[in-house]
Amino acid sequence: ESYAKVLSERDAAKAEARDLLHQLEATRADLELANTDRNRALMANENLQRALEDFQSERDAEIELLTEQRTSAEEAIAAAHATTLEALRESHAAELRDVQFAADRSIKSTLAEMDKLESTLQECRKDNLNLRRALDEAIARLGRSQEDVVDRSIIKNIILDWHMKKERKAKRDVMIVLGSILHFTEDEKQKALIAEGPGTFDKVVSAVAAPLPRAKLNVDKIEGDTVRDKWVNFLLAETGDDEI
Repeated sequence: ESYAKVLSERDAAKAEARDLLHQLEATRADLELANTDRNRALMANENLQRALEDFQSERDAEIELLTEQRTSAEEAIAAAHATTLEALRESHAAELRDVQFAADRSIKSTLAEMDKLESTLQECRKDNLNLRRALDEAIARLGRSQEDVVDRSIIKNIILDWHMKKERKAKRDVMIVLGSILHFTEDEKQKALIAEGPGTFDKVVSAVAAPLPRAKLNVDKIEGDTVRDKWVNFLLAETGDDEI
């Protein structure tokens, strides 16, 4: 009975050993399968890591290329802007020089014109002064000459009238008129016996007084290129010596 029990326990132990052996084999199979999966996962991870690294490298290369391109573009744009700015500066400097040159030339021309006008003004002032002096002298000469101008016809008529008078008093009255017209001095009046003065013959003298003489020159025949020259020549001609 103990022997049967031992055999039974032995069989049970063997069966348990077989079960454990099967479990060990199954566990080993599972372990190999897990190792295979792990290796596959590691391989996939490594492949993914390499892919990521390659992608990152490509991305880095693209970024570097884009950065270089952007830098090159910025440098090219900056160089183009600098060239354009320098061209604009040169163009503006040339325009400024032209404007400055034109302004300087205009200022010089204006100053020269001002100097010319000032010189012309001085000449005009000098000519005006000379003309004023000539006019004053001509007017003075004209005033002096008019006092000595007597119409020949009046003198002729007075002489004939004096000659035709028979009475002494009538002759004396005619002589008084003649003395008044010719501005006899007191000594000349004494010699002509009319020293007591004209008396009532002032009205007669006023009636027969010589009018202003007519112009000696025709206006169309007066010499001179300008109105000023013609006026001076006219005054000088009018102030010439007259014969009685």
